[in-house]
Amino acid sequence: MTRTGTRASPLETETLPAPPPLCGAVLRYRAKAAFDTETPGLDAGGWAFDELLSLAGLQGEDRAAFAESGDLAVHPGGWQSWSAGWELIGRERLPRKVALIPELKKLTHRDGETPPSGSGWITGHFIVYLRAGDRYLCLASNEGDGLAPLTFYIHRERRQVRMEVFAPGKEWKAGETAAGLTVLYACGFFAFKDALKALYRQEDAFRAVDFLRWHGESGEAHSKRNLPGGYQSWYNHYTNIHEALILEDLQALAATENLLKLRYIDRGRPLVFQIDDGWQRAVGEWEIHTGRFPRGLECIAGKIEAEGFIPGLWLAPFLVTRRSRIFREKPEWLLRQAAGGEPVVAGFNHLWDKRYYCLDISRPDVKEYLKDLIDRAIDEWGFRYLKLDFLYAGLFAGAFAEKGAPHEHYERALAILTSRKRNAAGLSVAYLGCGLPLGPSYRHLPLSRTGADTRETWDWHAPRLLGHVGRPSAKINLLDTIGRTHLDGAVYLSDPDVIFLRSKNCKLKENEKELVALVNFLLAGQIMFSDDPLHLTPADVALTRRINALYEKLENDEYGAVRICRDVFRVESRRAGAVGLVNLNSRPFRLERGREPELFLALSAATLLVDRRLGRSAGSVTFAGRSISLAVI
Repeated sequence: MTRTGTRASPLETETLPAPPPLCGAVLRYRAKAAFDTETPGLDAGGWAFDELLSLAGLQGEDRAAFAESGDLAVHPGGWQSWSAGWELIGRERLPRKVALIPELKKLTHRDGETPPSGSGWITGHFIVYLRAGDRYLCLASNEGDGLAPLTFYIHRERRQVRMEVFAPGKEWKAGETAAGLTVLYACGFFAFKDALKALYRQEDAFRAVDFLRWHGESGEAHSKRNLPGGYQSWYNHYTNIHEALILEDLQALAATENLLKLRYIDRGRPLVFQIDDGWQRAVGEWEIHTGRFPRGLECIAGKIEAEGFIPGLWLAPFLVTRRSRIFREKPEWLLRQAAGGEPVVAGFNHLWDKRYYCLDISRPDVKEYLKDLIDRAIDEWGFRYLKLDFLYAGLFAGAFAEKGAPHEHYERALAILTSRKRNAAGLSVAYLGCGLPLGPSYRHLPLSRTGADTRETWDWHAPRLLGHVGRPSAKINLLDTIGRTHLDGAVYLSDPDVIFLRSKNCKLKENEKELVALVNFLLAGQIMFSDDPLHLTPADVALTRRINALYEKLENDEYGAVRICRDVFRVESRRAGAVGLVNLNSRPFRLERGREPELFLALSAATLLVDRRLGRSAGSVTFAGRSISLAVI
């Protein structure tokens, strides 16, 4: 079946059955004739909910479940790692503006988003879904195959979805495929996750980072035994790092009773030791700050390898700040606005120069610069785990030196950044993506952050008041980790950021630390740690032992989460061996017997593996705020 979405659209849509075992349809958007895209968003038409239900093959009770718009949860997917990653229910909406510091919106929203006129539209990207109970109707974009990113505008009350292709500057040929998506249906969280796994076929990409995993035992396919893990310097020292401090933390890991020692070092598992922001002269000037690291980085990377760990380094390869030499000496390298010629502002960071900018990654000399940077980090400095941050800056529109759309230039630049698979000694190299566009990145960066940065406080009130949905915050990070857990092991190996088990320089309470540690372990794909091992108190060590013991009890299964109501989630395991409840509210939550019968029965039992209940009665169980409770069944 072929149709044109709107009378003015230059695209036509071909509809094909989804390949087995998927239940649904594949849509291909093709150019009807040759044309150039001059606007950020190219209209690709729209679909009524009923049409999408038909494409997914829904009949009877399955179809009827989606009849009431007010009962539907909508997951907007998210443009990049730091975009809001949780479901919206009822009348929930995401703010469209950020007060006082509008540049913060660039950290979460697509360049040039153009929602249809009128209120009630929800903007979504990459993988969006409608959920009615345990039934999922999903629109999954096929961007990792080199196609342009798709943006979805969803209106629950009107029961409509509009499509928009992001490809400004693209010169289309007649019949060329502009974008593609799969409409699929699944019943149950794990069936939905398995459908995504079958659609995106990431097995080969995941094997590229296999050396970060533990292979001491024959692991189950659905298991938490072999999660990658390690140390990174950011969430304790931030930019205030220097050689002596980094070496002190390195030596202390194996000499103190900390989580990495108990779970990784003592058990012979691979371990990453990553140096974060602060080692360089300036963001965009990737030369070693010799005042902080007088002997350079090569000696530190060598010491990390000598300890048996994998040396890691943070980079933001697409960014330029005013302090950097590139900004002063190579202004032609900056991406500039098509109108006026001013540099494109890529965002705002109070720890740097506030406003920062991005490179024109279409330029051959900039691509050579990116290649040289990666080669230097690997061959000269000795790092084998490169955290590539702020990658969304590679998808801004502007006056590119070379023809093409942002996603085409980004694809070529990302291929360069991740081309090295081994160092000169033949040892494997891995990349961690962060702040990255989720749709165009998964093929090159299977291990990536899928949520906002965390923080050693529950929330960060100033950016919350500004309306910044991607703010660093323990709560926002947890919402993203839970909300995007369907991606972990299916599309990405999800990095949930770090856990906190320390008391010094940390305002999280014990129940909050426990919550972060268990959500990260159960619902994501990597365990990272920034605590200073030398300053762990006896109470910190006791908490560490308890968390490690819980990890060992829970490591032989796979877990998912489904939202019950605002900030409250049901946790379930694939083997039906465990259930739990996560309450991110500050207030207690009362679970009524009739609301979630199976969950109620399990969590009203006498003994729980993790027990944060405040009270029980014949008809309800009350759980503490900011807590997780788990029962083995």
